[in-house]
Amino acid sequence: MSEKKKILIIYAHPEPKSFNGALLNKAIEIFQNQEHEVKVSDLYEMNFQAVATKKDFTSLKNPEFFKMQLEQRQNNMIDEIKNEQKKVEWADLVIFIFPLWWSGLPAILKGWFDRVFYQWPKLYDQGVFKEKKSLLSVSTGAPRSLYTERGLNGNISKILYSITHGCLYFCGFQVLPTSYHYSVGQSEKIAEECLLSWEERLKNIFDEKPLNFNGLKDYGERGLSQGKKTDLEIIGELL
Repeated sequence: MSEKKKILIIYAHPEPKSFNGALLNKAIEIFQNQEHEVKVSDLYEMNFQAVATKKDFTSLKNPEFFKMQLEQRQNNMIDEIKNEQKKVEWADLVIFIFPLWWSGLPAILKGWFDRVFYQWPKLYDQGVFKEKKSLLSVSTGAPRSLYTERGLNGNISKILYSITHGCLYFCGFQVLPTSYHYSVGQSEKIAEECLLSWEERLKNIFDEKPLNFNGLKDYGERGLSQGKKTDLEIIGELL
């Protein structure tokens, strides 16, 4: 038996019987069969508040002028947020399962990032989560061809760059290549094929290598690329 791992799944879809719901159930089944530990944050079921406000804190360092980043550094968040942060700290792998809505995250998931993530003292390849892996699972109604570099909707890897790089790698995560599930609402056959591909991938997910993003040293003191391909160029080539 391989080493037991701890997996946190952040699930953002309002319908349990949806294709995304099937992805969630399959992931739980696969990992439990392998005797890994699994925790799920079902954001809609939790009625997770998407909007960051002053109410996210038990007290304010500066009640006269609210600055989110300053208050987050005081570690005085309410239990709802602290509980999610503890789950992230606990996990070896964090998986995000969601549909692509308006070329981005469902609002409830964006709110999870806004409220749960914050600017830890070390970032990118030096980040506090550099020993953890992360994975996005994204479903679309449109076919793959529309999400290519020359497609109508644009390169989907670049669309999600603000999440894979700007949220996950920013906090140090090793980012695995995204699982894309295209055209899932068009036929049962397509959905079944996507679900089978998802199942096969998860069986060996801990053997996968993360994306080869640049480290801080590759960008120099001013944060500019030192002759190498930028991370956006790297991820844009995945299609």
